[in-house]
Amino acid sequence: MAEIRITIAEIIDIFIVNDLIPKEVSDLQISGDHIKFKYKDKFIIPKQITFEINIVEYSNGMLFLKLKSNWLVANILKHKQILEKKYLQYQHPKITFFLQQFLTDKTKMVHIESLNFNNGNFIIKTFNE
Repeated sequence: MAEIRITIAEIIDIFIVNDLIPKEVSDLQISGDHIKFKYKDKFIIPKQITFEINIVEYSNGMLFLKLKSNWLVANILKHKQILEKKYLQYQHPKITFFLQQFLTDKTKMVHIESLNFNNGNFIIKTFNE
């Protein structure tokens, strides 16, 4: 068993390296358990939208996040499919990151026993098969 301590900033770096963040996303800012960013889409008015992602929980290999934006954008996003990647699923306002599947595909042996969030850090306890 191992314990990994990782910050949200480090997780964002992992997302960027693995091409999990769309090119329309910019100005990523991390504060505590909040991630703020701007999204540019030629089909949505206004052209640049500020979002906030909050960590909700980790359960059964999945990390659940909640997306916040202004009222107008939230109503548009309820009806728009914007985020479907291999390890991410979006159903407004929830984002599900299939963390265990991501780790299994990338490492072939690391499994998460528990994941807790405290003071801007994820504390992940893992075990190997």
